[in-house]
Amino acid sequence: MSRSECRSHYVPRVDYTSAPAMSSWFPSLNPINSFPPYHGPYEVGTVDVEVPTADIPPVSDAPEGAQPTVSFRIFYPCVKPAKDEEDRPVRWVPQPQRINIASVIKYVGLSERVAGALSYLPQLLYWVKLPAHRNARLLDPPTSNSRWPVTFFSHGLAGSRNAYSQICGELASNGMVVIALDHRDGSSPVQYVRETADTPAHVVYPTHIPHSPLTDEVHEARDKQLRIRIWEICMAYEALVKIDRGHKTDNLDLNTSWTTKGRKEVLDQFSDMLDIQRPGKVTWAGHSFGAATMVQLLKSVFYNSERSENDGKPLITPHADAAIIQQVAPESPTLLLDMWCTPLKSPFQRFLFDRPLPFYAIGGPDGSNILSVLSESFHNWKDNLNLNKLIVAKPRPSGRPSVATPTTREKGKPLPAFARLRASSPASDSGYASSSSDRSASADQPQPSQVSESIATAEVSPAKATSKGGNASTAGPHMFYVGTSQHFNQSDYGILFPWLAQKFTKAEEPERCLELNIRAMVQVLREAGIELSGEDDRDILSREQDHIRRWHPISHDGQEENHVPSASSGSGTADIETPSPSSDNLPPPHSPSNTTPSSPTTESHSPQSSHQLERRKPAHPTHRSPEVQAQLARDTQEAEMSPTGTLTMGQKTDAQLERMGSLELPGPA
Repeated sequence: MSRSECRSHYVPRVDYTSAPAMSSWFPSLNPINSFPPYHGPYEVGTVDVEVPTADIPPVSDAPEGAQPTVSFRIFYPCVKPAKDEEDRPVRWVPQPQRINIASVIKYVGLSERVAGALSYLPQLLYWVKLPAHRNARLLDPPTSNSRWPVTFFSHGLAGSRNAYSQICGELASNGMVVIALDHRDGSSPVQYVRETADTPAHVVYPTHIPHSPLTDEVHEARDKQLRIRIWEICMAYEALVKIDRGHKTDNLDLNTSWTTKGRKEVLDQFSDMLDIQRPGKVTWAGHSFGAATMVQLLKSVFYNSERSENDGKPLITPHADAAIIQQVAPESPTLLLDMWCTPLKSPFQRFLFDRPLPFYAIGGPDGSNILSVLSESFHNWKDNLNLNKLIVAKPRPSGRPSVATPTTREKGKPLPAFARLRASSPASDSGYASSSSDRSASADQPQPSQVSESIATAEVSPAKATSKGGNASTAGPHMFYVGTSQHFNQSDYGILFPWLAQKFTKAEEPERCLELNIRAMVQVLREAGIELSGEDDRDILSREQDHIRRWHPISHDGQEENHVPSASSGSGTADIETPSPSSDNLPPPHSPSNTTPSSPTTESHSPQSSHQLERRKPAHPTHRSPEVQAQLARDTQEAEMSPTGTLTMGQKTDAQLERMGSLELPGPA
């Protein structure tokens, strides 16, 4: 159905639709774009889900502020509906639209003048719909185990399950079931919680947490949000496990059909269709605060058994039978988009900060299954860039964890056939393949060449699911940034408001920015053994400079420049005006035990660090205030934690330190 047909058929109120109708005649005058079609070979379906937590096996004790339901949107490959089966369109702005738009305007702190200028947006935004089919029939998976791979996506500040629909839909069009979370932690402009059998319907409003100064109270507030976020993701995972096992799940979102005028049950079709129970097969992705959330989730679950009472209050303590414990493994693919690292600096979570991500476990993928993509604005924010490197980079050998999570939900109870360990895995129930094993192969799963042959005869789709690169994956970790891009470019806002984005932030070509992100995400997953459509795109992960327009590799081995850019260094830098955050609130030093490493560092960092420290000494004695001396001492301490062995986080010249006033973080991440 064409856009003009949609307008005439769905909303016949002429006075309400005159603004968008006029703007459709004069597209150059319309500041709001429409979503482009997804580029993958599959049609995309979507369904909204809200499940009472009382109906889900508890993953842990509910944290303070947790809501009685979990809410998410599922994007999935679907069968294209026939004309007479088309349901109502999937609107980008959910109902009630005016309240949702007003909440976003208020959240970002726009002035009344700007808000007044945007007062016509509900009429324009009413027509914005996703290129997806509501409640469509799930496509039969062409994968070797007849199950669709699954990704969980966590949104950032001011986000929601709809704010990243283009990325989630693109992944689904390439053969992925994507679970886009709605976080009810106060990080969204507004969240609606439906009535349950025991609780009334209510609204969750945003929580204001200052970006500076970074006091203990601020860190505690962010930790509180992280506890809710991690718990919600784990509960959503438990809900998906329940759905996959064919257990009845009460969806509070009625998903009323336009054609039948009644409730349309959709969740039953996902039974036995999700590759969600094999350890390490679920992908964890997020943007900004959502990326930081996924880092803390993976570490919290993977190192849960090592944490003691002396390590502070954990973000989550999963129950022994929680399904998430079996899922998080060194082989878990992880996609971090423009990660906002400030929440990772909480002094109350030093236990997590000191430990590398799970994929650096001995015998694990060694970082080939992680992708970090930054915008140019976050790349130019050097403190955040160096923290990204610290989190993502390889630890030195002594810092590698050696204890893996178990692979059985209950002791002595075997996994189902589809979830068994790979044939080449060690005899012990370690949870990950040995260093010499083929991570793309499993006991009952053919090699990529066999997959192609078996799928060639399938008639479910013209596309093939491939997992090329399992034996020769590109060395990781993978870190890139997109030139002339801003923080919002990985969300839907860059696509919908390209003129405004270019006018006020100099962000260019939003569709290309997302295209580069998606290409890298799909290729990393493909090389991690996840069967997706399309052909090998190894070039996107190359570290060669300037071989792909606007796509720049970030070195994490000490070659990256460490200076704070001037207003004229690099495109877009002059327009960012992002103040460098202080590093005073890095977690305090933590004394490691004999069995657990303290921090991810390189093996040969000490001599290099000493050399760098010598070079920083001024030619003539310089008088330094106590504050400056304290900052220099912190820089020296942070160098010991740097993956490059150089002075990184918070590095500044003496003159810059003297000029430092109050240091503020950038706006919503």
